[in-house]
Amino acid sequence: MYIQKTSSRDGHLMRAAILATLVLLTAACTEAAPGPPRQSTEADITLSGPVSITLWHALSGPQQAVLDAMVGTFNETNGKGITVTAQYQGNYTQLYGRTLAAIQAGTLPDLGHAYDSHVADFAKTGVVVDLGPYKDSPKNGLTRQSQDDIYRSYYEANTFPQFGNKLLSWPFTKSVAVMYVNEDVLNEIGRPVPRTWVEFEATAKAATKKDSSGKTTRYGFGFNSDAAYFDAQIVARGGKLMAADNKTVAWDGPEGLGVLQMYDRMSKDGTAYSPKGNDWETDLASGKLAFYFSSTSLLPFAKDLADRTGAKWSIANLPQADPASAKTVQFGANVAIFKSTTERQLASWLFIKWLSDTDQTARLAATSYFMPVRASAADSQVLKDYWAKVPQGKQSFDLIKLSSPESNVRGQQEVRDVVIFNMVGDVIVGRSAPEAAIAAAATKANQILKDAQ
Repeated sequence: MYIQKTSSRDGHLMRAAILATLVLLTAACTEAAPGPPRQSTEADITLSGPVSITLWHALSGPQQAVLDAMVGTFNETNGKGITVTAQYQGNYTQLYGRTLAAIQAGTLPDLGHAYDSHVADFAKTGVVVDLGPYKDSPKNGLTRQSQDDIYRSYYEANTFPQFGNKLLSWPFTKSVAVMYVNEDVLNEIGRPVPRTWVEFEATAKAATKKDSSGKTTRYGFGFNSDAAYFDAQIVARGGKLMAADNKTVAWDGPEGLGVLQMYDRMSKDGTAYSPKGNDWETDLASGKLAFYFSSTSLLPFAKDLADRTGAKWSIANLPQADPASAKTVQFGANVAIFKSTTERQLASWLFIKWLSDTDQTARLAATSYFMPVRASAADSQVLKDYWAKVPQGKQSFDLIKLSSPESNVRGQQEVRDVVIFNMVGDVIVGRSAPEAAIAAAATKANQILKDAQ
């Protein structure tokens, strides 16, 4: 996940600024907005004529090219006079800031690409459309069979407990936390892909190699301080990320402590290191690294480097406390519809509904490397052809059903980008003992969540 990291001090300043902005926006929307719209009626209307809508997004490079091509297909084939304009607004952090500014200025687009926690902030101001009535509309919605084809965890990620469990966004660019594996290293040391955490540490230790001078030439594991992979390890160890009331964190239990203690051991015994940026991809492909936890969205970069070196590699789930009940986390951005007119809202829904149809989600997965939204995408020839060339894509797809979402409560972005990121980093470099680090981090996180309610 590519969210810009901030220092602890900058994070607190950012939080104060965002909270202040949201207070003003909430007050303004409360004064200016009419009463709650009759969503079920609005979801059932028929478009009376051509409608133009705008999507703000954060996709760049090849992924932007894929989206633009799909938007062009929709504009040419929807048969309802809907014209979508997709506009790149920078990375996710920049897009988030521009959307907040647009809320305040009253210049929102019709659709916004955003992480779950960003949608929660937007929803606080009253500008986000409840998609439940659209999904269930007998005229414009999805059949029960079609709804069930979409992975349940994606619905969970877009359903917000702080807002009456409403469906406030729709799955779009989704990814799964996985383990990248150098198969050549495992073959050399004669070990299989580890399935448990005990096996993982032992295999990483066996994979670590030093030259005659004592310099480490290959590491068993590369640390990733991104909160997504701390969260993934929590659920893989059988833990929970949030308390049942969604008001306090639950990752400060034995599972979270276990993650930090493992990191502390591996740092001290020299079996793991902290790659700079995306250097892990090069190290994995060149045989200098055995294991790394990252996102399925980075698969094409790993593949490109492995193709150059001839390295054999694979994607597997993270090690587990109980391999018979394996788990990981899914994450990524979604699409929210902002309140406008009944016809623009319906046109926006019809576009994202089309975007998540089997053919479209398979096409997006095969060309942008995000995970498909539907299970039926596996039957699509375009995805089968892609998997024949890139078997790691199928390995990734098979893990979707084992995934669950991270928390989408307000305040979560700062908890992730500042609190967890710094906690993991402090343990890796020996700045803090695991027990002290997790206790202090949980206190900070719970205060942030309390302030964001």
